[in-house]
Amino acid sequence: MTRVDDCSSRPARRRTAWAAVATVLAALLVGLLPAVAAAPAHAADSDRLSVTIDALSPTALGPGGTLTLSGRITNPSSGSWSRLRVHLVMPPVPLTDQTAVDNALASPTPLVTGTRLTSPSAVVSAGDLAPGDTTTFRLQVPASELPLTTAGVFPVGVHVLATGEDAERSGDAVGRAYTVVPYVGEERTAPTQVSVVWPFVAPVQRDERSRYVDTSALVDAVSPGGRLRRLLDLARSEDSSPSTVLIDPALLDALRDIANDSYGPVRPNGPGGAAPYAAGDVPAEATSAAQRARLFLDELVAYAGRHSVWAVPYGRPDVFAITRRAAGDPGTTVVQAARRATEATLAQFGLTARIVTWPPSGITNGNRINGSRRLGSTASLVSPEVLSGWSPADSTALSATIGGEQMSLVVLDPTLAQDEGSTSSTLGLRQRVAARAALGSLGFGSRHVVVVPDVSFDPGSEWSRAQFHDLFEPRWVRPVGADAQVGADSQAWRGRVRLPPKANQRAISQDQVQAAARIVTNGRVVSQLLGDDERRNIFYDQSAALAASQDWRSARTRGLQHAESQAEAVERILERVSVSASSFVTLSGSSGRFPITITNQLGSPVTVGARFTSDDSAARIDDILPQEVGAGQSVTMTVTADVGQATTTTFGVSLVTTDGSTVGDEVRFTVRSSVVGRVIWVFLGLATLLVVLAVVRRVVTGRKVETLDDEPGDGTPETPSETATVPTRPAREPDA
Repeated sequence: MTRVDDCSSRPARRRTAWAAVATVLAALLVGLLPAVAAAPAHAADSDRLSVTIDALSPTALGPGGTLTLSGRITNPSSGSWSRLRVHLVMPPVPLTDQTAVDNALASPTPLVTGTRLTSPSAVVSAGDLAPGDTTTFRLQVPASELPLTTAGVFPVGVHVLATGEDAERSGDAVGRAYTVVPYVGEERTAPTQVSVVWPFVAPVQRDERSRYVDTSALVDAVSPGGRLRRLLDLARSEDSSPSTVLIDPALLDALRDIANDSYGPVRPNGPGGAAPYAAGDVPAEATSAAQRARLFLDELVAYAGRHSVWAVPYGRPDVFAITRRAAGDPGTTVVQAARRATEATLAQFGLTARIVTWPPSGITNGNRINGSRRLGSTASLVSPEVLSGWSPADSTALSATIGGEQMSLVVLDPTLAQDEGSTSSTLGLRQRVAARAALGSLGFGSRHVVVVPDVSFDPGSEWSRAQFHDLFEPRWVRPVGADAQVGADSQAWRGRVRLPPKANQRAISQDQVQAAARIVTNGRVVSQLLGDDERRNIFYDQSAALAASQDWRSARTRGLQHAESQAEAVERILERVSVSASSFVTLSGSSGRFPITITNQLGSPVTVGARFTSDDSAARIDDILPQEVGAGQSVTMTVTADVGQATTTTFGVSLVTTDGSTVGDEVRFTVRSSVVGRVIWVFLGLATLLVVLAVVRRVVTGRKVETLDDEPGDGTPETPSETATVPTRPAREPDA
């Protein structure tokens, strides 16, 4: 690994050496402190009772004061347990390596968890426990009774001993729970900068009616007792804390629709309209789904307005699927739509945000991160699995050169928010972050910690008891907004960002990307037909981003079906505006007039024209300029076709919008020119000409004959004696 460390000072090296010695001593002291240890604290797979630590104070131990630890014990077994006694468990030597701390919580062993303390304040009775019942416990141990030797992080927990129904009492614990508590002492240390990013993200999808697929689940999540409601309450419990809010704009948009009970492309005050979002007057005891959605939305937007905001692209589109080269033009269309949807929705709620991408489980690589820039992203939330050589001792805020440009990386360290079931999720998060900050302050790790809980993080029903914001009380913790820790000044990462071996990362299909792109392109045509309303354009941009969401990776077949149904829903709107013409038109000559009909079956007027094409370049029909066709009306217009010398020509007619976009499919028809009259006149003309010529010829010939009969051949008068003897007929004799 290649990195730039910010804690390579000489005192830090001395602390590291002492830490190694302390770790060795810990193994020896476990067996050499009988005054502190009464019984081994090894883990048992046969724990019969469920133990949870709900509260611990203070967040970090000091030389004085009292350690207070409380929680619950539940009996899930079918047998009863009696004489429950709860013992505090703590090792004599702290841990000074973050990996060791994580391992101690993941796999508790006597070497790191220590042994049961036996002082009177370290043991408390918890009574009896019937099957299915729950009881509570509370331990208060003065710091003077704790083995606070050197600075570091102490695993701390409880063991529950009890007597079973067989009246036997084992020395092994029947229930356990662990957490960690740091001890810094009076050492002069540099503070660790700590940032917490609260993620407000939930699955959002629209159905074919433009409503939401699982409205009830979304409303439940923002209602009292719901996951998102508890998360917002936790964040707002200390408003002065410089927390960062991470929001999916699709969640804001969905809650607004539900609150207003208004859905579809032209929702009142929707994104893209002139009016910004305005908080409503909702009673605190709101009961209806719309009221609960409105109350949560108002409070979330108000809280975000007072803190720095990060936003994922609208609906979390699958970055890899829509930005890779194979996606082509459809991918570009969806990228641009998602970006417009994100910007418009944030603007409606008056929020300015840093755009970040959050791939599934943080699994990504350099090429995908580089592609996320097309969505406006300046930071990416990544798993440590994609950063070979990264360790918890490194910063969770990194700066890497990707694609020749700087990109901020925020490491989603799972150990910071890991819930082993031993503590409430909120308390576990607080103590793990406090431990990381303490080690950084002591020189055993980075002094820059950015915490982003998992997208499904639930503070739990006992979140208020955890007093999460006490995390920022120690003098060696400096709370800052997350924006202050990301950027060019953060720790440089010079290694590669690559997919881990055998990463199962199947993006949504290209067919799904193409279907999402059809939503955008056909949606633009619908908008032009109906008046080019920007709200409608943004609505279809949002729908395309949701149709290409990375959430569909786990259900690729259903995802494709969903995207196709969304695209077909838009296409069905276009099918209700059509053009028709007779399939066969006959003209009396080379040109003629015939009717064309445009039909609008929509409930709103449309503006549309007609464009004609011909297979013969010499044939033409003039286009019809766009004009308004009323709702539910048909308009018939007469057009003139000129086919030139052709006898049969095939034309096509398509509806077009004001900017020339085609509406629906082209309608084909044939035009035949009737040229019989012309041929007849030609033949009649030829016949007449022939007759005239014949008459003229006869007249001329007759005159020549007459001339020959009147004139002798030698020019002198002829006499009978000179020419020939003319025979004469004898006279007829009278009858006898």
